[in-house]
Amino acid sequence: MKTKEDFLADPEFIAWVKHPNEQLDRYWSNWMAANPGQVGELKLAREILLRVRYSEYPAPKRVREDILQQLLREPEPQEQPEKAAGKRVLTFGWKAVGQVYRIAAILLLSFGLGWWLSPPSAPISSGTLAEEISWIEKVTQPGEKLLLTLGDGSRIWLNANSKLYFPEKFDSLERSVRLEGEAYFEVEKDSLRPFHVETNGLVTTVLGTTFNIANREGSAIAISLVSGAVKVREKTATDPVWLKPGEALHHDAVSGKQRVRSFDPNVVLGWKEGWIRFEHASLNEVLQTLENWYGVAFRVQGSKPVAWEFSGEYKEQTLEEVLRSMAYIQGFQFSIEEKIVHLKF
Repeated sequence: MKTKEDFLADPEFIAWVKHPNEQLDRYWSNWMAANPGQVGELKLAREILLRVRYSEYPAPKRVREDILQQLLREPEPQEQPEKAAGKRVLTFGWKAVGQVYRIAAILLLSFGLGWWLSPPSAPISSGTLAEEISWIEKVTQPGEKLLLTLGDGSRIWLNANSKLYFPEKFDSLERSVRLEGEAYFEVEKDSLRPFHVETNGLVTTVLGTTFNIANREGSAIAISLVSGAVKVREKTATDPVWLKPGEALHHDAVSGKQRVRSFDPNVVLGWKEGWIRFEHASLNEVLQTLENWYGVAFRVQGSKPVAWEFSGEYKEQTLEEVLRSMAYIQGFQFSIEEKIVHLKF
């Protein structure tokens, strides 16, 4: 396991933080994906480097590289005779200096003399670096929808009866939000800060793309990709699933089973434009959708049909109009009492 001191002693890590390029971005992004348990220490080291402010006075390249090689070399212990006691004393040279001074020397050689000559600042502890994150919660009630624009420019459409949690300010390494319910995402591209959506044990990671996530109680989680690319993985698993545009991942949070298949954007994304669309939907899916859309609760009397499927679409119609159309096709009776709807089969 690497510590923040290990990162601070790594010239390639220092170069990435101070002078990033496409190759270094790709390397460290892949490293973080492969080592999620060490990202916390990496963040602390990165914040330390970013807080260092100095004017650069670079030494000649050949001199700097020669000294750096000397600092990184691990010399063999040397023996020295002690005349008075007749004992041998081991001198360890560089190792005796300690890891902290080694890091300081590498930083000095990497960035020039400005950091060394600048006035000393207060020591930075892990507590001050891990600044407390202030989270914001946005909630939609049944029958309500909400459009949000985050600080990075990403836009999120929150469907009815849903919750979104996001930090007041994204940190310098990643952008993370949590979702309960359903939302459509237009993520602003940022190659240095991947965008993570956590929902019921799944983590969806993107750089810049458009996709829909539906996480409703009693239904499988559905992640539908419209454009770009996304990576989906369980928090406790290492093997991710990559989606292509037009593909949707359906994940059963109870059994853990999942499958990838194509989807109809008109059905999945219709809610954004005010459409209610069903395609071979079960009775539970229909009732849950109508509850969220109209803010009502259903009470079912009689035996629910086992093989019940419904397909249809509605826009700007009242609940009574929708139910009348369904009742004619599916053969049930209904009555509406304020916010309670009674169905009788």
